[in-house]
Amino acid sequence: MKDKIVISPRQRIEQDLDALSTLLESFTRNSNFSFEQLLVALKEKHEKKTPALIPTIILCHEKLGIMQAVVKYLKEEFRFTYHEIAQLLKRDDRVIWATYHNAQKKQKSPLLAAGTPSWIPLSVFAQPEKGPLESVVIYLHDHASLPFNEIAKLLQRDNRVIWAVYHKRRERR
Repeated sequence: MKDKIVISPRQRIEQDLDALSTLLESFTRNSNFSFEQLLVALKEKHEKKTPALIPTIILCHEKLGIMQAVVKYLKEEFRFTYHEIAQLLKRDDRVIWATYHNAQKKQKSPLLAAGTPSWIPLSVFAQPEKGPLESVVIYLHDHASLPFNEIAKLLQRDNRVIWAVYHKRRERR
């Protein structure tokens, strides 16, 4: 029987750093960035740490509403303040606070977004004139070209609800 090679955590870090170093050297050579410029750009990107996408898997939670799931995800996964979430979603800070606390009462454990099959841009939820379900359905139908039955499966909602939400919004235009 073959013996497994055991790598210490220190050796694993050294291997990862070597791989990262090779990647960074290649990037700086091919992009005309100095190493210092690259580090500054990476630091700026890391400090912003703003998600552009929300996993659809969190939207089909049986206990939480769509906005509750989004707010809970942003608060717990990215550690945003209520104010930061309010700015991202173009909502009042107090509404975000209440939404999060109501979500916490319903679901104490964090939402798991592992293995999510699809993503929705965060900007979809930053439309205060539309409801969260309405925003998601319109996005998935008009931009992702999903039929109503696929949207219903994805969000674990009834086909008729999805159809009604979409057409009700279309009538208001």
